Amino acid sequence: MQGGGQPPPAAVGRQDTAATLERIQSILGDRDYCDRIIQQLFAQYAGGDGKLQQNEMIGLANILSIKIGVDKSLFDNMESMFFRFDFDGSETLDLKECGKLIKYILKEEKRTLAPRDEHTLTRLERKDLKANFTLGKKLGQGGQGAVYLATTKTGTKRVVKFYEKSGGNSCMEDIKDEFELLKRLDHPNIARICEVFEDLSNIYVISEPYTGGDLVTVTQKAQENRIQITHQWYGLIMLQVIEGIMYLHSKETMHCDLKEPNVMIADDKNWAEPHVMLIDFGMAKNFSGVRAGGTPGYMPPEFWQYNLWTPKGDIFALAVTFWGIYNGRQGGPFQVADAGPPFPNIQRATITAPMDCSRFPPGLREIVQAMAQKDFRKRPTAKQVQQQPYFQRLSNMEENQAIDPAMVQKMVDAAKRSACQNMIALELGSKQNLGQMKEMNKLFRQLDGDDDGTVESEEALQVLVNVGLPSSSARQLVDSLIGGDGKIHYSEFMGRMMGSQEAMTAQALGEVFQSLDTDQSGSLGRAEIAELMSRKGMNSLLEGRSPDDLLAEMDGDGDGVVTFAEFKRAMLGDPKPSSGFGNGENVEYYSASYGKWVPCQIIAVENGRVQVSVKPGAWMDQQVQTRSLRKAGGGGGGGYN
Repeated sequence: MQGGGQPPPAAVGRQDTAATLERIQSILGDRDYCDRIIQQLFAQYAGGDGKLQQNEMIGLANILSIKIGVDKSLFDNMESMFFRFDFDGSETLDLKECGKLIKYILKEEKRTLAPRDEHTLTRLERKDLKANFTLGKKLGQGGQGAVYLATTKTGTKRVVKFYEKSGGNSCMEDIKDEFELLKRLDHPNIARICEVFEDLSNIYVISEPYTGGDLVTVTQKAQENRIQITHQWYGLIMLQVIEGIMYLHSKETMHCDLKEPNVMIADDKNWAEPHVMLIDFGMAKNFSGVRAGGTPGYMPPEFWQYNLWTPKGDIFALAVTFWGIYNGRQGGPFQVADAGPPFPNIQRATITAPMDCSRFPPGLREIVQAMAQKDFRKRPTAKQVQQQPYFQRLSNMEENQAIDPAMVQKMVDAAKRSACQNMIALELGSKQNLGQMKEMNKLFRQLDGDDDGTVESEEALQVLVNVGLPSSSARQLVDSLIGGDGKIHYSEFMGRMMGSQEAMTAQALGEVFQSLDTDQSGSLGRAEIAELMSRKGMNSLLEGRSPDDLLAEMDGDGDGVVTFAEFKRAMLGDPKPSSGFGNGENVEYYSASYGKWVPCQIIAVENGRVQVSVKPGAWMDQQVQTRSLRKAGGGGGGGYN
């Protein structure tokens, strides 16, 4: 979700509302035409550098209004909205940012003009919450709904957040796109959304549970566990938050509600090196498209002054959050006594009062002061913050740590596995709490040199060579693990690493098998395997394989379905069962019709199955062989002896 900022106010005297709505619906409904006209105008106004200055964007919008037949006052707020979509902080917009800005304004006008439509279904998957989850402890209650701890039918712990459809001008057709975007976010410091579905009343967002609390209590809990609190310890926590925000902004997504409670600690066991997860990103905007505004005290000056939220607003909120950590006071320096909405005292303090950064160490102090600038155009971007020497030193410290030999061996094992095994490993990873896997996350962060949520071949090769792996071995390992496109995303990497023998326990494999067995038949058929192949991240693992190929790989007896025993054998790499008979071998087949053993010959052998000359075309699996086949002369087999 884009978050932040009110839509442009309806211009006084704007005419022909019904026709305007119809034209906007038409252009948004024809995505190819919409993209084409934006591309044409962008090429006309951007010039050779492929970037739009603010005045060029305003000119483009004016011509666009004529081309699509809407009043140019629709784009009156373009001057400030321009900065909202400047995600890289360059004070220019590229084609992608320009397109997002135009479509956002059109959608917001559509929301304003369209009739209110509550309790409707979107294009999300429809599912019965109670049939799939057992709700447990209530974790919180927000303006849009409740948050519960829940358990799946296979025993996996999850968090369920409700988003109520009522109470706003919902414009439901846009919601699926926004939640699908959130599902695609894939970074070690971003809370993982496992699935999103709906019923008539709510949209349900299912995510991982994190057990270490949040930044409000992190110092206290670390001290209780006898951890020495240092600037470096705080810095490594802050670095993870910055890298999470840097990733969000690279995906044209703002957080819009950064504060200590929205930075969780993944687990309660690793206080020496807490693993940080950002939660509730992009969720602060309600379905009417109008922001309630995040949290007073953290919201930047431009929000109070112009009702504007840009990516630099996240940077200001992050400075307030860092101040709260170092000063042990949640709410930040601008959280002063106030009577309540519209919070005039907090507003005044945020706009005028300086932030006292004296408690920060040198190096960090100057960074936070820059992040807290009142003029958002003077604040650094998340990437610029991450590249400051203070944080680069901490980042290099992490990257240069020795790699656990056990993790290298897991990489070797993952590189050797078949496409089928890797696919199931990825599915196994999707059901685990990735944020709590300390060593695997640490390895990923070491290999991901630019912190963009992917490991690229050259990044990984450099790290492995630096820690002493021979260049040829490192290259072979990287090529086998990462694949032909030269990169591997976070969840895919974690899934493949999880395919180690110790991870594939009977219980874990049983949960995966049960989730894949959608018709509850006790076996997997071609359609169920094809559905698995279509899931997120699978395509890069398939190596051109078809559902029939993977079915044959797992189907030990050739009966066209995969039982759990066959599934488990395939995942653990056990050899396929052998028939014990060779092609052309003379054998005896017990004929139930004649009640006697009949001499014959093996004419085909495949995956433990055989055919015999007296029954050509009929495959006999191991169970039939045990009962009805024996070596010529009465040796072996022969269940009727």
